[in-house]
Amino acid sequence: MKKLDVQFISRSFVILFAGFTLFSGFTLAFAEPEQDSTSQLIDEVGIILEKSLNTELNDLEKYKKRIASEAQNQVYLTAAYNGYRVQFSSFWNLLLSEDVDIVQLQKSKAELKTVMVDAQNMFQDLIPRKEAVKQELEHLENQKLLVDRQLAELAGVKENTPSNSQPLTIENMATRLARVLKEKEALLSRLDQIYTGSLDKLKEIKETYTNLDAQFEKNIEQKKAKGLFERTNKETRVGALYSLEQEFRTLIEQLFIISDPQFWISGVEELWQDAQLLAVSFFFVLAAVFAILWRLRKEASGLTTLPVVQNLGAWHQMAAELLIMSIIPAGTALTIFLYSRLDRMVLVSRIFLEAALVIMILLACRWICRSLKTVFAEAVGGESNAGYLIFFTRAVAVFILTHGVLRDVLGQSSGLLILLRMTGAFIMFVWTLKAWRDVDFNTLKSPGESHQDRNQLIRLLTTKYVMLLLSGVSLMLDMIGYELLASHWVRSWIESLVVFFWWAIFLHLLQEWDLYYREKSHNRTDAFAYDDYPFQWLLIRAGQFCWMVTLSIFMLLIWGNSQTVLGHLYRVLALPLNIGNMQFSFLGAIFAGLVIIFTYALVRIWKWLFQKKFLSRSGMVQGLQESITTISAYIIWAIGLLIALHVFGLNTASLAVAFGALGIGIGFGLQNIVNNFISGIILLFERPIQVGDDVEVNGTWARVRKINVRSTVVQTYDNASLIIPNADFISNQVTNWSFKDKRIRRKISVGVAYGSDVELVRKVLLQVAGDAPNVLRYPKPDVLFTDFGDSALIFVLRLWTDIDHMLEVDTHVRFEVDKNFRENHIEISFPQRDIHIRSIEGAERFFPAKAPESQPPEQEKTHDD
Repeated sequence: MKKLDVQFISRSFVILFAGFTLFSGFTLAFAEPEQDSTSQLIDEVGIILEKSLNTELNDLEKYKKRIASEAQNQVYLTAAYNGYRVQFSSFWNLLLSEDVDIVQLQKSKAELKTVMVDAQNMFQDLIPRKEAVKQELEHLENQKLLVDRQLAELAGVKENTPSNSQPLTIENMATRLARVLKEKEALLSRLDQIYTGSLDKLKEIKETYTNLDAQFEKNIEQKKAKGLFERTNKETRVGALYSLEQEFRTLIEQLFIISDPQFWISGVEELWQDAQLLAVSFFFVLAAVFAILWRLRKEASGLTTLPVVQNLGAWHQMAAELLIMSIIPAGTALTIFLYSRLDRMVLVSRIFLEAALVIMILLACRWICRSLKTVFAEAVGGESNAGYLIFFTRAVAVFILTHGVLRDVLGQSSGLLILLRMTGAFIMFVWTLKAWRDVDFNTLKSPGESHQDRNQLIRLLTTKYVMLLLSGVSLMLDMIGYELLASHWVRSWIESLVVFFWWAIFLHLLQEWDLYYREKSHNRTDAFAYDDYPFQWLLIRAGQFCWMVTLSIFMLLIWGNSQTVLGHLYRVLALPLNIGNMQFSFLGAIFAGLVIIFTYALVRIWKWLFQKKFLSRSGMVQGLQESITTISAYIIWAIGLLIALHVFGLNTASLAVAFGALGIGIGFGLQNIVNNFISGIILLFERPIQVGDDVEVNGTWARVRKINVRSTVVQTYDNASLIIPNADFISNQVTNWSFKDKRIRRKISVGVAYGSDVELVRKVLLQVAGDAPNVLRYPKPDVLFTDFGDSALIFVLRLWTDIDHMLEVDTHVRFEVDKNFRENHIEISFPQRDIHIRSIEGAERFFPAKAPESQPPEQEKTHDD
C-alpha cells in the first residue's frame, strides 16, 4: 500500500475517533440543543469513513493483481532455480571427473561465479519487496486496532441516539472496513510467504555456490601440485608445435577483436547492466583516490631532504625515493584490486586483476632499475654491470607481460607459450655467459686490479650463476616436457628475486640504523647525557629477527603450495595445550602479543593526538591535560589487556579465577603495589600535585615530571631524578609551591651597621626591588624592620615573583643591594666582639708589663724645682 494512502487512512481514523468522542461528550453534557451539530459531525465522519473504505477496496484489488503477477513470476523463478540446480549438478560432475585439466577448472570456476551473480541479480529485487510487505503488515495491525476502537465508540453512540440511523450506517461501514483489512492482511501474508520461499531458494543457491567454489579451489590446487611433476607425452608436445600456425591466427584474431571499438562498447554495456552505479562509482572513486595519492606524494616528496634521512645514509635516501615513486601506482593498483573482489564486478574482475598485476610488474621493474642506478651500482661492480642488469630487468618485465597475454589467450599448454619460454631461457643463458664471461672462480682466487673488493666479486658470481641456473633449468624442463614445472620454476624465481630485493633493502636499512646510533653513542661529548643506543639496539635486533622470520615464510609461500603451507603452519600454531579447564595455544599467545603491541602503539598515538592536537587548544593547564590523557590511556590499556587475555584463552570463568588469585596476591604480597596504584589514580583525579608542579619533599625542591602507575618521577633543581611511591604523596605531608598559583613570595634579609640612615636603607631596598626583572608589581614589594641585632639593624625585603625565576630574582636582588649600599655609603655590618682580659694567673709570661713612660726633661726640671 502506498505511503500516502496509509497516512490518509490514519488521519481519517483519528478524525473519526475525535468526532465520536466529541459527540459522546456533547450528548452527555447537553441534551437536545446539540443534536444538530452532532448530526453534522457524524455526517462528516461518515464521508471520511466511506472514502477510506473505497481506498482500501481499490488497494485490495491491486493486491489481488499483484499476487497473480507474483505467482507468474514465481513460475519463472522456480524454472530459473531448477536451471541453476542443473548447472550446479554439472559443476559437481565436472569436479568428480579425473580427466579435467587446470585450465578447464579455472574457466568453470569463473563460470560458476557468473552463474551466482546472475542468480543474485534475479532474486535481489525480492529483498526490498519483502521488507515493504513487512512494513505494510505492521501498519495494517495498527489500522485493525484503530478500527476495533472505533467500533466500540460507535456502539456507545448508537446507545445514546436510538432514534437516529446514522450511527448504525457508520457502524456498518466500519465493520465492512474491518473485514476488508482482514482480507488485505491475508493477501499480504500470502505475498510474504511467496517472497520468503523465493529467498530461501536464493539462500540455498548461495550455500551450494560456497561449497562448489571451495571445492573448485581445492581441486585446482591439487591439480597444480600434481601437475607440476607430470610430464607431457611426446605426441602432445609435437602436436603443440605443429599447431603454432593456428595459434598465431588465433592470437591475431584476438588482437583484431580487442582493437575493435565495438568490443569495448559491448563490454561497457554488459558492465552497466550488471553493476550499474557500482561501475560508475569506480571511476569517481579512482579519480578521488588518484587525487589523494597525488597530494600524499607531494607531501612525501620532502622525505629525501630531511636531515635525519640524509644522516642515516644512502639506503634510507633510496628507500624514501622508492616510497615516493610507489605511492600513486601502488595505491591505484590496490584500488583496482579491491574493486575486482566485489561480486557485482565479476564480469570485469579478471580484467581488473590483470590490470593491477601489470601496474605492479611495471612498478617492480622501476624499483630494480632505480636501485641499480644508485646504491646497487657499486655492489654489482660498477655502472657497466648495473647497465647489464637494468637491460635484463626490462627484458624480464616484457617477457612476463608477453607470457601472461599468451597464457590468457592460448592456454597453459600452448605451443607458442612453450616456444616463448624456451627462447627466452636460451637468450638469457647465452647473454649471461657472454656479458659476464670475465667473472669466474679463477678471478675470485686471484683478483685483478678491476676486482679489488672480494665481497663485490662474490656478489657478481652469485648473480651470474643464479641467472644461469634460472635459464638453464627452465630450458631443460621445457625441452623434456615439464611445462607446468618450468612455468612454476620461472615464476617462483622472479617472485623470490623481488622479495630478496626488498629484504636486502630492509637489511641495509637496519645496518645503517645500527651504524648511525652506534656512532652517535661513541661520539657523545657529554658523558652524563642520556644514551638511547641500548634501546635502539634492542629495536634493531627485533627487526632483524622479524626479517629472518618473514623471509622464511615468504620463501615457503612462493616455492610451495600457499594453502598447504599456511594450513600446516596454522594447525601447528593452533595446537591446543590443556591446563585444567583452560585451553591455550601458540596461536593464541601470538594473537595476544599482537593485541598488546597494538594496544601499546594505540596508546602512544592516542597520547600524542589527544594531548598535542586536542587538549593543547582547550586552554587547560598542563597538569590537567596530563591527568586526562593518563586516565584515558589507562582505560585503553584495560580494554586491551582484557581482549588479550580473552584471545590467549582465558574465558570468563578463567578470568574470575585469575582475578581471585590476584586478590589473594594483593592481600599477601602486593599490598604496597596496589596501594601505590590506587594512590596514583587518586592523584590523577584529585590532582593535589600535577605534572609541572614544584614540590618540596623532605626539604628537597623538585619538579613533577611524570605520574606513573606505581610511582611519581620528580626532578630536583640539581637534575637528579627521584622515584617516589605514589602513596607517599597521599599519606605524608608534601609542600606544593605551585598548587593553583605559581606566584611565590621571597624574603631577603640584610643587616646594616648601627647609625645607618634607616629611611635611606628602606628607600634603596624598595628601589632595587622595583627595578629588578621578573618581580611582580602587585602585590607590591615592602620592607620590614624586624630586629635590633647584636651587631646590625635587621631589615627584610619581601617581594613576589614566580617559581620559575625565584632563584634568579634572589641572586639579582642581592647583587643590586650590595652595589647600591656601596654607592650610598651604607655599611653592611658583620659580627664584632670586644674581649676584656682580667687578672689571669701567669699572664705576665704572655703579656709583659709596660715600663712607665719617661717624662720630658722640662717636666722633670719643673718638678725638681
